[in-house]
Amino acid sequence: MSQIRLRLRSELSAKVDAASIRLDEWASKSAKEIERVSLPSSTGSVTVGDCFSVSVQSGSEMPRLVLEGCLKSVTGIGFQHKVGEIVCESNVGDYAGSCLLGGRMIVRGDAGDHLGGPMGSRGVGMNGGQLIVEGSAGDDAGHRMRRGEIWIGGDVGDRLAGWMVAGTIGVKGDAGEQIAYGMRRGTLIFGSRVALDERLFSKPIPLRSAYLGLLERGAATNWLHADLLDRLEVCRGDRNIDGRGEVWMPRG
Repeated sequence: MSQIRLRLRSELSAKVDAASIRLDEWASKSAKEIERVSLPSSTGSVTVGDCFSVSVQSGSEMPRLVLEGCLKSVTGIGFQHKVGEIVCESNVGDYAGSCLLGGRMIVRGDAGDHLGGPMGSRGVGMNGGQLIVEGSAGDDAGHRMRRGEIWIGGDVGDRLAGWMVAGTIGVKGDAGEQIAYGMRRGTLIFGSRVALDERLFSKPIPLRSAYLGLLERGAATNWLHADLLDRLEVCRGDRNIDGRGEVWMPRG
C-alpha cells in the first residue's frame, strides 16, 4: 500500500477546494500523476503540484494520506473518504470529512464549520468511518449524520448534530447553542455539562449502558476516563419529532 505525503509549499492566498482529493483513487498513482490533478480555488483552477510538494512511498499497511502545513484555507478534505487513513497535521477548513463513508480521518488541530456534514445539495452527511479532531470544531458539526463516529477533543460551535439520524459524536469541551435540533437517533457524549432545550429533550436520568466499557478503551476517547463514565446521565429526544436520540453528559 502507498503512503502519500502532501506538504504545503507556502501559505495559501486563496481558498482551495480539496473535495477531489480521493485516497482510494490516488493509491495507485505516482507522485507526478498526483501533482497534475486539478483543484478548484477562489481565484481559478490550480493543480496539486502548485500548492503541495508530493511524495509517495510504498510499504504502508493501508492506504494513507498525510497533509502538512496550515490547511485553514483548504475546504472539503476527506470528502466521501472511504478506505485507509487521512492525517492532517494542522488546522483544516470547512467541510472536513464531508459525507465520510469509511476509513479514518485525523485532524491534529482545529476544524472549520460543517465537520462531517453534507456538501452542496446532498441530503445526507457522514455515513460511516471515524473522524477525529484533536482541537475544536466550528458550527454545524455532524449535520444529518447517519453512521460512524466523530470525536472532538476541544469545543464545538452551534447546531451540533442537527437532524442527526444515527452514529456517535463525542465532545470533550463546551458546545454552542441549538444542540441536536431534529435529532432522530444516535448518541452525543459530552465531557462537561451542556444546556439542552427542555422542550425537546427529557429530563436527565442515570446512564446504564454496556457501551461504556468499550468507550474507555479507545484512543480517540481517552478523555472518557472511569470517573467521568460513572457520572454520566442521559437525556432523550428530540421529542418534537418522536426522536430517540441520546445525549450523555456528567451530572451537575
